[in-house]
Amino acid sequence: MSQETASPARRGMGLGFPGARSAIVKRAKAVAVLPVITALLAMAIVAVIPDRYSASALIQTDPQQRPATKAANIPAPADTLASDAERREIEKQMDFMRSAQIIDRVIAELQLSNDPELNKRSLWSYLTGLLTRPAPGEALREAIIDRLSISRVRSTFLVTVQVTTRNAEKSARIANAIATQYLAQQRSPVAADRAPPAKSGELTASERMFASLIGKYGLSSPLAGPRIVGAAGAPNRAAGPRRARIVAITAGSTLLMALLLALWLEREALRRTLKVEQTLACPHMISIPAVTAHSDPKANARGARMIVAEPQCVYAEAVRKVCRELGQRKSDDASRVILVASALPDEGSESFASNIAHYFAVSTQETLLVDCDFRGKGLTRELTPRNSSGLLDQIAARAPIEDVILRDNLTGLHFLPASGPTPIPLAVATAIRSLEFSRSIAGLKSRFPIIVLSAPPLLPISDARVLAELADEIVFLTAWHRTPRSLAKKALTLLEANQKKVVGAVLTDVAEDQSVGVMSFAAIFDEIRRAARMPSLPRAA
Repeated sequence: MSQETASPARRGMGLGFPGARSAIVKRAKAVAVLPVITALLAMAIVAVIPDRYSASALIQTDPQQRPATKAANIPAPADTLASDAERREIEKQMDFMRSAQIIDRVIAELQLSNDPELNKRSLWSYLTGLLTRPAPGEALREAIIDRLSISRVRSTFLVTVQVTTRNAEKSARIANAIATQYLAQQRSPVAADRAPPAKSGELTASERMFASLIGKYGLSSPLAGPRIVGAAGAPNRAAGPRRARIVAITAGSTLLMALLLALWLEREALRRTLKVEQTLACPHMISIPAVTAHSDPKANARGARMIVAEPQCVYAEAVRKVCRELGQRKSDDASRVILVASALPDEGSESFASNIAHYFAVSTQETLLVDCDFRGKGLTRELTPRNSSGLLDQIAARAPIEDVILRDNLTGLHFLPASGPTPIPLAVATAIRSLEFSRSIAGLKSRFPIIVLSAPPLLPISDARVLAELADEIVFLTAWHRTPRSLAKKALTLLEANQKKVVGAVLTDVAEDQSVGVMSFAAIFDEIRRAARMPSLPRAA
């Protein structure tokens, strides 16, 4: 394996800027689409949220109830800083403003008991109401308190009473009513207690008192004690929801999460690469998606020619990457034999061997693909279903092998089938161990620069171990998520002295590999599922 390819796993788990950029580019679809989807959902949600209007009344408190100054009969300025004792007293008055005594009077004065907005119970209040029965009027009182905000203006005697509802005028009326009720309680609590509730269409007591004070003294009149500095007016613009900000924050946070997810998945891929090299004691070349076997021979034949049938697919790109790496390893002009083997059946070694052979053939190199799985004969059935004879037939008959070599006119690939449909009176184990077999392969090397042997599985039978003696390079395939790692490791140890010929491991049955192209949404989901150890979902046939 080239040093450049192996370096990421060997350098450790750090990605660096190039690795981080590559991780994001590979998962660009998810990184780009997820923020758009969440932004659209946020837009749909905030579109149905009603507007809220906030109205504020400004009150000057007088925690000491100080008389006006003798010099000019003027109270202390509103922006005078309060002492610690005064601060505590102001906080008590603020608590009094939101007390049940004030809120109940405002409810009665403004006849809020019939207000549909304030009497609508929230989900939380409904759930808590199942456990405890609320006191009469408590739900309405809590609804107003939830919409009420009382705060000091920095460290002065000024207090802001802010009310937020769906109606601008209602917000102003409630804020002014709370302010005037507070003043009434502070100045004449007995008279305020005796004040009858206003009838519908009449001015309320708070409104009459507020109008009387303003008409007589004005907002800036030098009254001693607490006073209203600024009355609440109906706002012209809604205070919320801030739809653009909500959508922007939602999209931005989703984008950040998608970027972090891409980096985490890339780190998991590097961990997998490192684990492969540690477990199998050979370089990890690439991971490829599985080519699913079908009952239709035409579909299987297409999988064996994926590099030609679908040259832009992820599988084809993975094949090209492995072939480029194999090409870099060639040090001279001598021909070489590449053995492609797997630990167990159905791990994709046949299709992979066929595809790398097609790649070399298309690259104007004389290439021979040999089906050496004399028992399964998978490639023979897929590529030459009507074949009458093959390599094993010629070995048994001591006939020239060149007579049964076929050529694909489209790609220029030469193919040597395993055998014909007629039974052969020669054991497979005896045939591949015979001198004629070794001489035949040696003779083929003089004609073809590249020979690709598609071997049977290593573990069930010993044929692949014998073929390894004739190979110059071995590419090992294993279904990393299906084949136990102990079996994959055992399969490599069976090669014994030929284990040094293994150029690398190719992991199959992996959803579209993270190391090639831009991953699809299905591949990204499958990658997340595998990284999170989630069970797989059944796929349609």
